[in-house]
Amino acid sequence: MKAELEQLIALQNADTGIRRLQAELDAIPQRRAEIESEFDQRAFELKALEQKRDDARAARAQLEREMAEQRVRAEKADRDLMASNNSKVYEAAIRERDAARKHISELETKILEQMETAEQAERELQEREPEFARLRGERDERLRQFEEQTGSWSKEVEAGRVERERMFNALPPNAKRIYNYISGRIRDGVAVAEARNNSCSACFMSLRPQAMAEIRRAEEIVQCENCNRILYYKPAAQPQGAQATTSSVSAS
Repeated sequence: MKAELEQLIALQNADTGIRRLQAELDAIPQRRAEIESEFDQRAFELKALEQKRDDARAARAQLEREMAEQRVRAEKADRDLMASNNSKVYEAAIRERDAARKHISELETKILEQMETAEQAERELQEREPEFARLRGERDERLRQFEEQTGSWSKEVEAGRVERERMFNALPPNAKRIYNYISGRIRDGVAVAEARNNSCSACFMSLRPQAMAEIRRAEEIVQCENCNRILYYKPAAQPQGAQATTSSVSAS
């Protein structure tokens, strides 16, 4: 029975390792998305600068079109002024010309402001481009490492499952049945647990002295009365000095 129990412990360790690796594989898409999100948050500053520059350029183009219209208006007012033959037409032409010139002056100031905004944004973009190039490089390298790790873990899981099936098939039918029954009903799939400090290390329920004695003997499968897991006992390792003393006593 001790050999059978060791097989069950080895099988449980194999299943635990497979679940751990599978959890890592399942988490990779989320971790990859987090890397992309982190990059997007940092790249947002770059995109904001690009948008600021482009908006300023578009605003400048619109103001220049409006200024061209106002210059046409001012030129027409000048022609009307030259051709006027009465005071009312003359005064109207002067008002129209002055309004157009005032508007042109305001537009020129706004155009300069937009030019400065666009140029400042462009300068910041050029200054920060190496930083964002580095961030892109770091993102790409981390994603590449994830791809490599994914391949490595996938191979480990595949090999682990093959070995796990070999170990399971080597068990006696009754041990297979008990193991499958317990692992299928328990949330974490852990069917084998260590009996430690007179308690089940999985559910922490105290064990009766008689049960603990049976677990120590390992002559048959003993299950926890609370969680039904298969229990085993692992003797505490003796200090090296104590082992040497024991050996000397035995030799004498």
